[in-house]
Amino acid sequence: TPNAGLLASLWAVLRVMVLNIFGYPLKLYASDNSGNAWKVRILLGLLDVPCEIENIDFFNRGHKSEEFLKLNPRGQVPVMEIEGKHFWDTTAHLVYIARKWGGEQWLPTDPLGMAEVMHWMAFAQNQVQTGLQLTRGIVLKLRRGDTEEPRRHGLLALKILDDHLQDRDWLAVGRTTIADIACYPYVAKSPEGGFDLPAYPNVLAWVKRCEAQPRWPQRG
Repeated sequence: TPNAGLLASLWAVLRVMVLNIFGYPLKLYASDNSGNAWKVRILLGLLDVPCEIENIDFFNRGHKSEEFLKLNPRGQVPVMEIEGKHFWDTTAHLVYIARKWGGEQWLPTDPLGMAEVMHWMAFAQNQVQTGLQLTRGIVLKLRRGDTEEPRRHGLLALKILDDHLQDRDWLAVGRTTIADIACYPYVAKSPEGGFDLPAYPNVLAWVKRCEAQPRWPQRG
């Protein structure tokens, strides 16, 4: 309705004014080409969490600058400032945001459900990262190295995911969680590393289900 639209517009303006006065609850240091930063942006968008984002110029090695290395001595993006502390790892970012703003939906508190979600969070940091992410980086000349071993890891990651998704829609606890978000970006972009995603129909269907979620941010 017209009144609802007006109220939404007024709230958006008021929200920006409040954030400008009191500051954002979070600050993300990210680069546009980072799939790990994309994970955080997805959850921020889904939960409508305000966050100040500072772009780090990856191609001019902004992530290796003296100033940035004070935030993360590993020289990697993203970094998130949370309540005055700096966290380097995307898993930590997703866990904090999910528990702070997402309730039980994105990271359950019951031990079995939490373990199931974290199982796939670890998978994202292992097979997906050392396989799909690394192969893509080498192919796109973002990293140096040979693709033979990481491609083997990537093919294994896709097979594991395809088998797991054969009789389920989501990776853990029967619904979308941060497990899906953690695995999604480098799976979705795996064709840029030369992987044949349509050869894994269950994975491809899962990617499309993720992207069909309301408020799921898209990336070019």
